[in-house]
Amino acid sequence: MRFDKFIRPDNLQTALKYLQKDKDAVILGGNTFLRLSERKYTLGIDISNLKLDYIKESKEDIEIGAFTSLRTIETDPIINKYFSELLPESVKHLIGVQFRNNATIGGAIYSRLGFSEINTALLVLDCELEFEDHGRISFNDFISSPKIKRDILTKIIVKKQKGKSTYTMMRNANSDFSILSVAVSNFGYINIAVGNRPALAKLPEKAMKLINSDNSKLDETADLVAEELSFGDDLRAKSSYRKLITSVLVNRALRKVLL
Repeated sequence: MRFDKFIRPDNLQTALKYLQKDKDAVILGGNTFLRLSERKYTLGIDISNLKLDYIKESKEDIEIGAFTSLRTIETDPIINKYFSELLPESVKHLIGVQFRNNATIGGAIYSRLGFSEINTALLVLDCELEFEDHGRISFNDFISSPKIKRDILTKIIVKKQKGKSTYTMMRNANSDFSILSVAVSNFGYINIAVGNRPALAKLPEKAMKLINSDNSKLDETADLVAEELSFGDDLRAKSSYRKLITSVLVNRALRKVLL
């Protein structure tokens, strides 16, 4: 990662103006994900002064600032209090503590990376994203369709819900990116998300319709998820292997929230 110029704005409006003025400008958060690329940018916009590192709890929601580190997500008592530790479980095995101290939730979300495990977890929650220019958009809409461009993600709003949720995955090594990730929630309606396919996390709509119509069809639902979604190859696993373990992981996750 390289850039010609570097600025550290003191307010969001200034940061957004520079970002939208220069199509080759880039937002600098924890920078961990940008380092995966060798691209050269004309301008690096450091948002560390914009006070986006926070977790706030209200009566109905939990607000997470976009500059909040994945390590904070892993350890924060507010986050750990809700959703059966779904969010901490989705980040606790990622690379190492040093990496998670630098990587931010905003970078993990906005980059729309296929290997971002926290995106799998967020997809089964009632979650919205707030952008400086475009305002609020549902997390599902953002992941499924890249409509937001040249904007700054400011916070993630997660609605509190009563019920159960769980996260499970398969990885070759404890500190490696996962081969496949699965999140399931049951807050009156069962949501299933599968990520690291290695494409972006996705909701298998047909399978969710089946399990919500008959909670006893766990095996059938798990098999349908594997058939409904597509899988690809990368250095960690073949598509055929990912498809094979999908039904196993989904079955295990469904049992945790239903039985």
